[in-house]
Amino acid sequence: MSTEQPQDPRNRPTQQQYPQQYPPGQFAPYPQYQPQPTSGKAVASMVTGIASLVIPFIGIVTGPLAIVLATRARSEIQRTRQKGDGLAIAGLVTGIIGCVGYAIFLVLLIIGAATGS
Repeated sequence: MSTEQPQDPRNRPTQQQYPQQYPPGQFAPYPQYQPQPTSGKAVASMVTGIASLVIPFIGIVTGPLAIVLATRARSEIQRTRQKGDGLAIAGLVTGIIGCVGYAIFLVLLIIGAATGS
């Protein structure tokens, strides 16, 4: 007779699936990781947008440039699935703020010149 007790099937360890075995001294190759590149137009739009806010009197040129670069970058990012959508949005917002700020400045300058103070 056998002295072994019958095992309860609920207590049986589950079988594990082991990964493919390699010969001794060899390791599994690492998967190739290729990060998505960041859009250069998005970076340029953010830089020109910040420049339109920070550098005096240059925002008249760099503000609209930031807006154009940001809109082109966003459409390119959606088409090619690159990274940098947040940079393009930041460039768009800072470009708009720069344009509006300098437009208000020019209006006040014209009003001040017209009143002759």
